Amino acid sequence: MTEMIGRDGVGLMLGESGGRFTGAFRGMTEGAFHFKMARDRWSIAETVEHVTVAEVGSGKLIRGRLVREASPPELVAETALGEARIDARLLTRDRVFPAPEFVLPTGRWRTPDEMIAVFEESRRATIDFIATTELDLTKFAAPHPALGPLNGLQWAYFLVRHCLRHIDQISEIKAAAGYPT
Repeated sequence: MTEMIGRDGVGLMLGESGGRFTGAFRGMTEGAFHFKMARDRWSIAETVEHVTVAEVGSGKLIRGRLVREASPPELVAETALGEARIDARLLTRDRVFPAPEFVLPTGRWRTPDEMIAVFEESRRATIDFIATTELDLTKFAAPHPALGPLNGLQWAYFLVRHCLRHIDQISEIKAAAGYPT
C-alpha cells in the first residue's frame, strides 16, 4: 500500500489521522478524559498516552536509527506485505492485542493539552522528515515487536493505522454507559 501511496500519500495520511486523533479528545474535561468503562479497560487518557508514546518512539526510529545505515537486502525483502500485516492487525477492533510494556500508559502526562503538544511535535517532525528526505525509505527496515520487519514508509503507515484504531477506541469509551457528558 505505501508503495502505491508513496511518501506524499503517507504524509497526507499522517496529517489527516493526527488531526482526527487530537480532535477526538481536544478540550475534554478531566472527568471525561480519565473516565474508565471498567477497571480493566483504559481511559481516554491512558489510550492517548499509549498512542503518544508509540508515536514518539516510532517517529524517532523513522527519523533516526532506521536510516543511519542501509538495511541488508534480506531484511528489506521481509518487509513485503508489511501493509497487509498492519491492516490485518490494526484495521478492526474485533480483537484486543496487549500493548508491549514499553508503550503502556504510566501517567507520563496528565492533561489533553500536554499530550496534544507532545503528539503534534512528534507527528510534525515525522511528516517533515518524510517530505524532505532524499532517502528511499523503502530501503531501510527495522522489526516491529508485533508486526515483523517494516520499511520506513510502512512504519509511517503503522502510525496512521495505530492512530485510527485508537480513535475508534476513544469513540467506544465516549459511547459507554456512565461516560460524563
